[in-house]
Amino acid sequence: MAKKTTTKITSSIGTKGLKRQMGQINEEYQGNLKSWNRECKMYLEMRDNATIGTLLDAIKLPLLAADFDVVPGGDKPGDEKAARFLWDNLNGMNKQSWRSHVEDCLSALDFGWAIGEVTLKKHKDGKLWIKNIDPRGQETLHQWKYGKDEDDKDDKSEDDELTAFVQSDSGMFTIPIDKCVHIAYRGRKGNPQGKSLLRSLYRSYRFLKDLENLEGIGIERDIGGMPVAEMPENVYLQDPDLTKLDETLESLRNDECAYIRLPAGVKLTPYASSSKAYDIGLVIERKKKEILMRFFAQFLELGMSNVGTQALVEGSQDFFSVGIRSVQQCLLEAWNFQLVPLLFHYNHFAGMTQLPEITWHDPGAVDVKKFIDAYSTGVTSQLITPIREDEERARAMMDLPDLPEGEGEGNREPEPSGGGLWG
Repeated sequence: MAKKTTTKITSSIGTKGLKRQMGQINEEYQGNLKSWNRECKMYLEMRDNATIGTLLDAIKLPLLAADFDVVPGGDKPGDEKAARFLWDNLNGMNKQSWRSHVEDCLSALDFGWAIGEVTLKKHKDGKLWIKNIDPRGQETLHQWKYGKDEDDKDDKSEDDELTAFVQSDSGMFTIPIDKCVHIAYRGRKGNPQGKSLLRSLYRSYRFLKDLENLEGIGIERDIGGMPVAEMPENVYLQDPDLTKLDETLESLRNDECAYIRLPAGVKLTPYASSSKAYDIGLVIERKKKEILMRFFAQFLELGMSNVGTQALVEGSQDFFSVGIRSVQQCLLEAWNFQLVPLLFHYNHFAGMTQLPEITWHDPGAVDVKKFIDAYSTGVTSQLITPIREDEERARAMMDLPDLPEGEGEGNREPEPSGGGLWG
């Protein structure tokens, strides 16, 4: 017989283990990134790098180009009305498009998290509509507020419930988290700041930046080596002359007019480096590939280097597509678990059985030929039964006119003589 426990099974005992103090998250181990202010500034700098910017655009642009939809939560008339209401809200915000909000949310890749404050407005129909989902800049974060879960009064554990975002921007503003769309990208231990895609690129970026600077300096000062000024014994220059000589040595490089006039007694010779040569350009290219590999986007380099097989490109793109879909799921969960319940908390539809759901089409162009070939094979082998919706999907993929109302409602099985696929 199992031993009876005296602890309520409905109560939480442990904690998430998130390191935080006075509303500040202390999970960072890198010394020069320990404060959010420093970490945020680094991400602002990193995303302006050409390679990192290319990586971010390669992820974001296909997502921004993909279409959205709203599906009803059930098949009742109330479900249909609720879905239309949600769709109209997404497309009827004040001086803000849904796509611009999506772009704001995608900044979670840059910083690890993104947050937008939801404001509702009352329409003539008596319902509260979404007025705006205004972004709140990551650099304005002051602290996070926590409290106990109000639904569990017996919980004796540490206050682990995130309750508010405190913003510092010409004043302090405490915004309840229930009023926000809050996205934490791959946040461990419930970290509201998630983990930036750029965080694991920090080391590669620092090497890349230093090497590019070194390469630029080397090109600028390409005079055959480091200049060395030799002064014979018993020759002394006054401080102004030494200062002038130092400035001259620092500025030595091959310009349109490259020469130096030396004071009496000073001999200038180049000082060559060691015989071991490093191809800085090759190391720089390696660091760029490391950055693109972070999201399986190394195929972006293959076309420029003329190296790699078609199979390698397709394999990389498959992983890249999976990565993009994971970003989609992260954002969709935030909208469907935060925004949709918030909107329908204040708006009710008689007969609605479930909340409607925001959906997001797959990003990127579809290989129509591959789709048609696979579909035809499936129909021929009787694994797929062709229906009208299949043709509607195919027409949308090929940017063909919509199927006229009433057309294609009958039998769509292929004719024995090998007739048209769509009947």
